[in-house]
Amino acid sequence: MNLAQRARPTLRPMSGAGRIVKAECILVAVPFQSDAKPVWAFTSAPKNTFDTMLVRLETDTGLVGWGEAFSRTEDVSLRSLIETRVLPLVLGEDAAAISRIKHKLEFGLQNFGRVGPTMYAISAVDIALWDIAAKSAGEPLVNLLGGAFAEEVEVYASLLRYDSEAGVAAATRRAISEGYRHIKLHEVGYAEIAAACEAAGDDAAIMLDVNCPWSVAEALAMEQRMANLKLLWLEEPIWPPENYRGLARVRAEGIHRIAAGENAGSLHDFVAMVDAGAIDIAQPDVAKTGGISELMKIAAFCEASAIEFLPHCALFGPGQIATLHISASQRAVPMLERLYCDFEDELYLGATLPVDGKLPVPTAPGLGLDPDPAMIARFRIA
Repeated sequence: MNLAQRARPTLRPMSGAGRIVKAECILVAVPFQSDAKPVWAFTSAPKNTFDTMLVRLETDTGLVGWGEAFSRTEDVSLRSLIETRVLPLVLGEDAAAISRIKHKLEFGLQNFGRVGPTMYAISAVDIALWDIAAKSAGEPLVNLLGGAFAEEVEVYASLLRYDSEAGVAAATRRAISEGYRHIKLHEVGYAEIAAACEAAGDDAAIMLDVNCPWSVAEALAMEQRMANLKLLWLEEPIWPPENYRGLARVRAEGIHRIAAGENAGSLHDFVAMVDAGAIDIAQPDVAKTGGISELMKIAAFCEASAIEFLPHCALFGPGQIATLHISASQRAVPMLERLYCDFEDELYLGATLPVDGKLPVPTAPGLGLDPDPAMIARFRIA
């Protein structure tokens, strides 16, 4: 071998996953029950439809990966951002290079936000890449995450907001009758919260997510008033959500365990929360907080920091399935959140509907479930 031959770099063979040759974003909005207020109705009363913002990646080996970005209220602007700013950057990449692609997107798009829509898009790409990786390996995703500690995961019912004592009490009893033993409320009025707790009795534990409405003083006053209700945790009581010092004060002076994190963008936000003494329970969202790669880092950090890892999951697409795999891979298997509402149709044709408050972990390669094409065609937003 001469010197020129010796100096010539050897090209590494492409992975079995292949190169990404097609990337698209698909917005699906499915109607759901209208007897309660959507939790995300912060500025107006949206239509009772629920977004699933799908990202579909296809490689030159024929593998297809599905991801999901957090989305609400038929968000065509988010879809445009994903299509024009994010997906062009992944074309031609080796689909197996998950960490490198994630860093490329985060570093290259940092000026467009480390929390929010850009990170939602990156999260979706990351989920789709893990789906491809597991399909390429011929294994369910959970096996690539270290293997399963459970074959099924307990699901808790995350109720919509009823703003009435009768409505929330009826929903609580209905969820219990369907096998749920943990129920999360989204009420902000004491009377409604107390009515749900009374309806649950000893049949289910009650958690409360108020979606960041209060000042520190207001939160502490409500903490004192709710002391007799025996809530399992209090979630996001402080506005703004990044007010970790205020959250830490509520945690220190109140009686409830504090949960937060669905509005975080990365591992480093959780490090800041823990450093501030702000949380007992970490709630990253796989479709908002950097995807599967970031949630596995956060899970390890939580274990090392004696913080409970319990992902947020107001999702019904690939993000929900990814969260199911992540949960099953944890030694202390966290419960899976599911918004408690009935859809006109199911993206996975009923395969993700809990039975007796539990969901099995898919065992087919990848996420183990692909969205139904007919369902997508029926509810796709042009």
